[in-house]
Amino acid sequence: MRRRALAVLAAVAAAAWAGAAGPAVAAVNVKIASPQPDQPVFGEVLFEVHVAGNEPIDRVEFIVNGEPVGVAHKPPFRVVPKVGDDNIQREFRAVAYGKSGAMAFDRVVTLPVRIDDKMNVRLQQLYATVSRDGLRDLQLAEGDFHVLDNGVEQKIVTFGRGDLPLTAVLLLDTSESMQGPLLEAARRGANAFIDGMKPLDEAMLAAFSDHLVKVTPFSEDPQALRNALAGIAAGGGTAVNDFLYMSLKLLEMRQGRRVVVLLSDGGDVNSVLPMAEVLRKARTSQALIYWLQLEGGSKHKSYSSAWRGPAANDREYKTLQKAVEESGGRIQPIERVADIEPAFRSIMKELREQYALGYYPSHLKNDGTFHHVRVKVDKGGLQVRSANGYVDY
Repeated sequence: MRRRALAVLAAVAAAAWAGAAGPAVAAVNVKIASPQPDQPVFGEVLFEVHVAGNEPIDRVEFIVNGEPVGVAHKPPFRVVPKVGDDNIQREFRAVAYGKSGAMAFDRVVTLPVRIDDKMNVRLQQLYATVSRDGLRDLQLAEGDFHVLDNGVEQKIVTFGRGDLPLTAVLLLDTSESMQGPLLEAARRGANAFIDGMKPLDEAMLAAFSDHLVKVTPFSEDPQALRNALAGIAAGGGTAVNDFLYMSLKLLEMRQGRRVVVLLSDGGDVNSVLPMAEVLRKARTSQALIYWLQLEGGSKHKSYSSAWRGPAANDREYKTLQKAVEESGGRIQPIERVADIEPAFRSIMKELREQYALGYYPSHLKNDGTFHHVRVKVDKGGLQVRSANGYVDY
């Protein structure tokens, strides 16, 4: 693989030298759009190029630190390689080939973050939704944001906005209370979310009651996810805690922006795990949780279950609300069956209109304490929602 990459670069250099010897028409032009020069990058990185020319494009090859990481044959010309979490300089090269064999390349070097040698290096990522009067604002620059970690302002080292790739778990309650129109509306809503996926997104479906009714692996194939929605029947009790915990645990193994979309009334009667355990997992997962709250929460009533009495179940319900709010997601009340599909669409739209902020906490102690995080913007009249903390471990 390395020899192939070096051969490609040698060919590019030879072509560039030959072109310098005499006049030539640029049949192919390529420009790296992401990442930006001198920007530190970690984990999964959007590597995207813009290609132009006076002939059809055959392919674009993507190379990071001399190693091929992907090939694209048609627009959008982009890949999402995993570059690791080491704080090092990285070289990104893109080589574009025309149908005639003409080629061009571009190169970007990203730099490591300068840090104190005593700092415990662990990147924290925040996804912020910024709105004014209910409308999202995507016109802000990096300098407009301030991140406070336990009251101490942090240096923002990574910044992005707009259409960022995501990894989602669609967690659908299919207990007995979901029979009939509710289940059909849940299918339509999940399909609406899947319809909004883009080539770099991936998702998994998990339908649950008091057991796991159906689950898929993470997939970038929308049709495979749609197929999995067919044949699901409603029945049994509800174990929100157990399967929300499972979703967060599975997302821990994914990189990038992680999301759980939970459709349920939140009335747990069968989970073995307490919601306090789920809250702890949510605080370490950096995943956004969106809860489509059936019956809008307005009809929530105290009840007894096999594991808990009315007071304990009320605490479970409130702790679920807390986990959602702390994650930077939100609770979307669902009062009518007809509200389910638009709610799924609105969540996908919101995810497409977020800012991504990364920073290295300046005072980690690995002591298990909770760090309170706040994101502020300089411009007045804007509301900012993001995760409000994490566990220092």
